[in-house]
Amino acid sequence: MQEYDSFESALRDSDSYEDPRLIEIVSRKTSHYRQKLTADGSRKISSRQTAQNVFVLSYVEQAHPLEILEVGGACGAGYFEMKHLLPERIAQWCICETPAMAAAAKSFTNEPDLSFHSDLESGTAALGRRDLAIAQGVLQYARDPLQLLSDLLRLGFSYVYVTRTVLAVDADAAIAGPIFTRQVTDISAHGPGKLQGVTIDGKTSQPLTITGLESISTRISGAELLYWFDESDDRVLSIGRRLVTVRDIGFLVKKR
Repeated sequence: MQEYDSFESALRDSDSYEDPRLIEIVSRKTSHYRQKLTADGSRKISSRQTAQNVFVLSYVEQAHPLEILEVGGACGAGYFEMKHLLPERIAQWCICETPAMAAAAKSFTNEPDLSFHSDLESGTAALGRRDLAIAQGVLQYARDPLQLLSDLLRLGFSYVYVTRTVLAVDADAAIAGPIFTRQVTDISAHGPGKLQGVTIDGKTSQPLTITGLESISTRISGAELLYWFDESDDRVLSIGRRLVTVRDIGFLVKKR
């Protein structure tokens, strides 16, 4: 993986999440996934991530259905899955996304308790209460992951749930500060599940900012840490001229 001197440099060398091919496959897959869930009468949990999400939504603010802000929720796959598994737990779900992704989602969704927004402030303002903020696999794709986390904590949600976040766990990388690189993936890998008969060939790339585990721990120190989730084994990435040990993590914090 190539190393860059800034997020902007990596962005200039990437397709970004505004890649129209990526938006097309995500929206089509999500629409199909929604239809599949609607047709399925069972409440089957088939992944560790889904089980973890069910636990969190069942655990927080048990006295009433939840008002939720999700950052980077794409076209709403997380909402549709939780609405299928825990319909009684959702009062309102607001997703903050890029304008292009939000527009694609609005073209096929008409749920009264789901809305799409292009910034944190408008998404938060649409909620009646600030029960839960969610960021699933999002922080590392932000221009400044620590600032995005601080913004979520600043908004005053009762709980903040972060998951699928790539962090550097070796001390040298943590001390050196954020590492700017980019990920390259198959376009077809994006979006929930598989879509038979529809393929969009090619690769897409997005900037990736890897921060240190200790930096995240420091940033959430003002909140009550309820659960820490180790979501993968350690793995070594070759970035530029160095080897960086990373791990996927998640956590649930409560406002003090």
